[in-house]
Amino acid sequence: MYFRNKLSNNMVSIVHANGPAKHEKYWDDAVTHYFKENPCHGQLSDELTVITWSVPGESTLLENCMQQMGIKDRLIVIPMKQPFDFLDKIRKMEKYLKIVQTKYVMALDATDVMLLGYDACDEALGKFVKKTARCVFGAELNQWPNLKTGQGLADSSGDAPLDLGSWKNELAKVRETEEVYEWLGSPFKHLCSGTWIGEREYMIDFYGEVMKLIPEGWWDENLFGGDQGFITLVAGRRFPEVVLDYKSEIFLSLSGTTEKEVELNLEV
Repeated sequence: MYFRNKLSNNMVSIVHANGPAKHEKYWDDAVTHYFKENPCHGQLSDELTVITWSVPGESTLLENCMQQMGIKDRLIVIPMKQPFDFLDKIRKMEKYLKIVQTKYVMALDATDVMLLGYDACDEALGKFVKKTARCVFGAELNQWPNLKTGQGLADSSGDAPLDLGSWKNELAKVRETEEVYEWLGSPFKHLCSGTWIGEREYMIDFYGEVMKLIPEGWWDENLFGGDQGFITLVAGRRFPEVVLDYKSEIFLSLSGTTEKEVELNLEV
């Protein structure tokens, strides 16, 4: 089985069914097919730590994939409360990054990320270290928070902190910067915070900067697109040290895609 970005012709080993993609039939078929295959002995470099976020007691796709590969004990699972607080991901990630001992860290959403191949994590690390960037985020077709529609740009109570206007202005500049990926021939030009790989020391500083943006006491997931809005701002500030995987060399984000952009082959 493989997923291929038809625009870049890259087959990827880490696939993210973010947003509505996780509810599509083709994704259900892919997950069913994956677990019908025989377990394989997975590889995970001693230089890489994989981190995810999950509500204790839930059975998640990523954890089951790593269980299938025999490397679940190498996965750090950050416990989250129910209902899931997306801004809490930022606070807890900053804390857990300081505990990790490896040079590199890869963070993957738990419920909708699939690892294809016994060496999926090591393959991702091998591709990353060849780049000059300090961190690579997954890239998706759709923007969130959405400046065009206003979705994700206010908290659920209707109130907004004083900085919302300046955040929106900065986000507009980031959206202009993201057009560089369009000029390079890819519509996968918006940051997806559910998949990234980076240098641990650098990411501690990165998340520290993200934390400084969030007003004290504001942890509503609808505030500025949850974690993704604030992470997008800091990533934009740090370009080109932080880049997007616009060719799907490491990560493929499926939200909003069609057969025009992505091929799924279950027969291989």
